[in-house]
Amino acid sequence: MILLTGCWDRIEVNDVALITGAAVDKIGPNTILLSVQIFVPRSSSNNAMSDQGANVGNQASIVTSATGENIADALSHIQEKLPRKLFWGHSEVFLFSEDIAKDGIRDEIDYLMRAPQPRERAYMYVVKGMARQMLTTQSFLERNSAEVMREISKGKLSLSTTLADLARMLVDETGAAATPWIKMLPVSAPNNYNNIPTPVNGTAVFLHGKLVGVVDEFTTRGVLWIRNEINQAVVTVNPEENSPSSVSLRLISSSTKIKPVIKNGIWSLDIQIRTENSALQNSTSLKISADLKDVTIIEAAMNKDIEDRVRIALNRIQKELKADIFDFGGAFHRAYPKEWEQNKAHWEEIFPKIEVTIHPHATIQRPGLTNIKEVELEEKPRK
Repeated sequence: MILLTGCWDRIEVNDVALITGAAVDKIGPNTILLSVQIFVPRSSSNNAMSDQGANVGNQASIVTSATGENIADALSHIQEKLPRKLFWGHSEVFLFSEDIAKDGIRDEIDYLMRAPQPRERAYMYVVKGMARQMLTTQSFLERNSAEVMREISKGKLSLSTTLADLARMLVDETGAAATPWIKMLPVSAPNNYNNIPTPVNGTAVFLHGKLVGVVDEFTTRGVLWIRNEINQAVVTVNPEENSPSSVSLRLISSSTKIKPVIKNGIWSLDIQIRTENSALQNSTSLKISADLKDVTIIEAAMNKDIEDRVRIALNRIQKELKADIFDFGGAFHRAYPKEWEQNKAHWEEIFPKIEVTIHPHATIQRPGLTNIKEVELEEKPRK
């Protein structure tokens, strides 16, 4: 007998509604609001968002919402309103409001990891205010707001956490996790100099699945240094005393190594941060390309900037929030497995007391092609 394949379970593209992003908000003690951004298969010349049922015209996406006791329940209510079957396979971001994150996101992550369709590579965000509003934000350079947040995460200028990363952190022995935190500055905000809503990034810190605090964009840079996740950055320093003049350096490469030490019952860490940089702009009297002594002064200023940011991040997260988002516990586990097994139950007491030594080592590898400022400095004495 010849076996023939069938197509009884086929799913045609024109039968599915592609979810590009989802947002979860808390609206009651046992009620959530699930919002999904659905790709509209038509011209995307106009990228504005709208609710389902509005005149979508040439819009690239629509956002529709429903309430429920959990994601599965709310999703079923959304499905009831749509003629096409919802499909998670193209989801790029998952957003959680601060309110729901404070209550805990383990149940939501359970659904996203248990269901076969949601992408484990989708990026996670905690949003200040209503997460739904982030999905409906108008996009100008990308087709929709989900793509905007995806590109922000891929740019490595801020913390980047996927669904798989977050699920791993939530079951880690230390109980700590971190995701990007984002809020949208309205056009009317005094510190928004653009004529469009502008995102501001930070880091959301979790302990045992619940949001325990948020750190700002400045402190997040220190977090990235420690986690060895900083790939693109411009650092501006003021190397000359009593002078506002500055030097801006672009990061070429960076490497962070953490060495744990247990000696006489004292737990400590040595953090080595090495960076190679290129000079972008110099408004000081220092000569980057001609004087090795001046180069050393600038490198020392960058070392101080790195150490200050790392120290601020440690004070905020290690001392105040007491959540090991740096994976110090993992470093001790690998280096001292026996001692770790004996003390892991008390890690939350040990972690805030760990002594941390920071050793940054920044070098300038590329002084730049032209050095107009330095030529001016050389010509001044002749006048």
